[in-house]
Amino acid sequence: MKKLTFTIVAFTLLFSNCEKSSHPEFDPRFQDIREKVISLINEGKVASMSIAVAKDGEVLWEEAFGLSDIENKVKATPHTKYRSGSIAKTITATGLMILVEKGQIDLDKPILDYLPKVKIRSFVGTDRDVTVRHILNHRSGMPAYCRGFDDDAPESHLDILETMSRYGIITVTPGIAYVYCNLGYELMGYLISEVSGMDFSRYIEKNVFLPLGMADSKVHERGKVFNQSAVCYSPEFTRIPASSSSYPGASDIYFSAHDLIRFAMFQLKDHLQDQKAILTDETIDKMQENFPPSNTRYGIGWHFDINELGYRSVLHGGEGPGVDNFMRLIPSEDIALVILCNSEIGNNLSEIQEEICTVLIPEFANIGKDQPSTASGKQQIPDGFLGNWEGKIVAYDREVEVELSVTKSDGVSISLSGDQKNQVDLAVVMDWFLMGDFPGTIPTPDTGRYPEKIRLALVRQGDRITGQATVVGRKEERQDHYELSSWIELNRK
Repeated sequence: MKKLTFTIVAFTLLFSNCEKSSHPEFDPRFQDIREKVISLINEGKVASMSIAVAKDGEVLWEEAFGLSDIENKVKATPHTKYRSGSIAKTITATGLMILVEKGQIDLDKPILDYLPKVKIRSFVGTDRDVTVRHILNHRSGMPAYCRGFDDDAPESHLDILETMSRYGIITVTPGIAYVYCNLGYELMGYLISEVSGMDFSRYIEKNVFLPLGMADSKVHERGKVFNQSAVCYSPEFTRIPASSSSYPGASDIYFSAHDLIRFAMFQLKDHLQDQKAILTDETIDKMQENFPPSNTRYGIGWHFDINELGYRSVLHGGEGPGVDNFMRLIPSEDIALVILCNSEIGNNLSEIQEEICTVLIPEFANIGKDQPSTASGKQQIPDGFLGNWEGKIVAYDREVEVELSVTKSDGVSISLSGDQKNQVDLAVVMDWFLMGDFPGTIPTPDTGRYPEKIRLALVRQGDRITGQATVVGRKEERQDHYELSSWIELNRK
């Protein structure tokens, strides 16, 4: 029997298992949301949740619910340390911008000026086309990458230099397109260490956590367990082993809701009396602006969103095995909120943060209502892609022959190394671009651990197609996956 049964029984004892911060009085406007969270805990929908909300430089609500460690019946508190997921990128970017302010890093210089030992394979342009700013904006041209290494399996761990030699590839002209790349922020963590001369964890603790009063926050250290840290759980509440990346910076940080709301308030320029201004207000503005102006998706460590009411949010999520987190700032209203969970919570996370926004901005309740359906029928493949194509996938240790067939009637089919054809399930179709996936793998030593598919992102220029072939492996029972990308090039037959 799954552990879920045990967990639900345990949670039925926790209706009042909520730990409030010692200083903010509970704001009754959040009572309905509080009751919803308690219900989710009692129903076994999430192991624990920690929430903090601030407005106009004051914390309005700070509370934790459920168990941070189910087996040992440890209650979550506002000071419980949660694995960050990609919210770590905002902290890494903040640490890097301190070095920019000191004149030690120039955002528009090639990254290789600072990291000569790093190897980048450029299939488009040259390796010196990639600047520090390109990587921070996810516009470096590097493809998707995601990989973690269990702390108890050191033989499988790769350092950042080896990881870059395998997956640090440029498949799109730098500066042209937004492609979210975790490996870029792992590289930014390494950049901080090399330029500052300090270990990344020590640098972030000294220059970010201590000055901002983030006593609960730590950079993950391989094999080390922090006090008061939340265990990560699968959707069935199976304990997930600790893991780490090739280099911290993209996702390997722990923080509490108490700490993260303080970090968010600093990013809102609230100037708390017990915090040191580690960046100028002008630098904070630069991190939160679109660059270039046409890029509305990502600045320096931050996603952006403007809703239909015109409110601009600066935000970041954090997901991973046993990690489901969210941080949102609404600068015009001086609002910040953070939600941290140690198991997957799905759409409930989005609903809770929207309900918090509605408490503080009542018109948020009308967002998304009465919107026309955007559903459409089957997408038609552009004529420019029709025909037969042949070429290769170039992985770090091998090349794989590829044949691609594109017809109006049968869609897109692909064969690797002369094997049986597979149908490509298309997700995006444009005049010059196709994206879709099919069952298969690129048989490098790094693949084959989980059930896999290959995701194609193909750009057509005349009679040539280039782009990315990404092996996506997923193990559902522990909410884990990896994405390992290679170059693909095809010519019309």
